[in-house]
Amino acid sequence: MPFPQEQVAWMLANREKIFRYVFIPQLLVAVVLLSFVYSIGKTDIHLLLNGARTEGKIVGFQKRQFFAKNPTSLSTGRKGRSVYLAIVEFEAQGVLARFEEHKVLPSGEGVGWSVPVLYDPANPSVAMIDRSYWNWLPWGPALAMGLVVGLASLKGLFVFLLVRPSSPVVTSA
Repeated sequence: MPFPQEQVAWMLANREKIFRYVFIPQLLVAVVLLSFVYSIGKTDIHLLLNGARTEGKIVGFQKRQFFAKNPTSLSTGRKGRSVYLAIVEFEAQGVLARFEEHKVLPSGEGVGWSVPVLYDPANPSVAMIDRSYWNWLPWGPALAMGLVVGLASLKGLFVFLLVRPSSPVVTSA
């Protein structure tokens, strides 16, 4: 493999051209991150912006099995890991509503516990347990990174569209 001095020299010589087109990969990364946020966080964002708060009660748990993908755990007889989804009941506008929390718990303890609930007043079956700043995981950091990279790529796009590339300076000797 050749030494990278040639590549470094080429990059330094073409720095302006490289920076002119760097907005394209930035835009692609921003689109991927924001698509991820939309696919997994749209309900949470809707509830955080438009939801109402109330108190609910854990009335049960739904046991789910996550299956292991590596062959060593399958050969030992372990089929996966059990997790529990809380079933929460609350009263909203005189109607008793029930939902299954989408964030998993490691154990099925807590039946009868009172929990804060964030729900959609127009559709009380769309709800989640209000966990303050934990509501923003896992999509919150991806949203922040996607916005920053997206704004940087938009700046690069405007520079690409509005600023003409400089022509090389020719000096006569």
